[in-house]
Amino acid sequence: MLINFLHDGVEVISHPAHGLLAGKIADKIRHKLFVDHWLETMTAIIEHDDEQISHKAKKSISKIGMPMDFAINTTPIAKSFEHAKAVFEKVNKKSSWSALILSHHLQFLYEDTAKDHAEFNTFLNDLKSFRATVCERYKVKPDKIAELYKIMIFADRLSLILCQNQVPQLGRELEINTSIDNKKYFIYESAKGNLIVKPWPFKESSFDLSLESRLLSEIKFKNEDEFDAFLAKAPIKIKSWTFSRE
Repeated sequence: MLINFLHDGVEVISHPAHGLLAGKIADKIRHKLFVDHWLETMTAIIEHDDEQISHKAKKSISKIGMPMDFAINTTPIAKSFEHAKAVFEKVNKKSSWSALILSHHLQFLYEDTAKDHAEFNTFLNDLKSFRATVCERYKVKPDKIAELYKIMIFADRLSLILCQNQVPQLGRELEINTSIDNKKYFIYESAKGNLIVKPWPFKESSFDLSLESRLLSEIKFKNEDEFDAFLAKAPIKIKSWTFSRE
């Protein structure tokens, strides 16, 4: 989960909600990057962070009872392996094309980590053979899939920036990443409050995005059970952004 400490409480965003926002971003990419099997590609992007480990297994609160953002919540290698297998299997049941795109992301996320876990390392090596098989099945070159995956890493990174309220103010720019067309992308807020990405990779000159989050009025909890109970009852908040080319 993603955690933001606000003046009126704690904002909690689930990983699946972040994945859905990434899918919304990817769907706004300009037409020339659209390919066959776009819905299957969108499935991989939207569901890439599903099948997360339960709060209790991962520990969602710190020793002093405060919610922990995923970036500082260290996950054991065995649990990361469990997540990687689960999300891959879920997506692969729907479409091997979707799993093909997702496999690139799992390789990107876990290649270094898996070196210290034999079974995890074998799983990632098997994904290489899986990719070759699926590319042959769909008669598509691996290089084309690698380019398509760049849409995913752009959308994933931009979604995280939005979820974590990282867009700087006063017109300062934040680098998103180097991805689509091998270009380096930046985001900043205009004087009107709109968000601008340059170079502009989207098909429309302006559009809106939204995301559901939960707002907790408490910032400290006795244990995981109390945290889960408060989170289940927390009011849903709609976060929204307007993007424009200029």
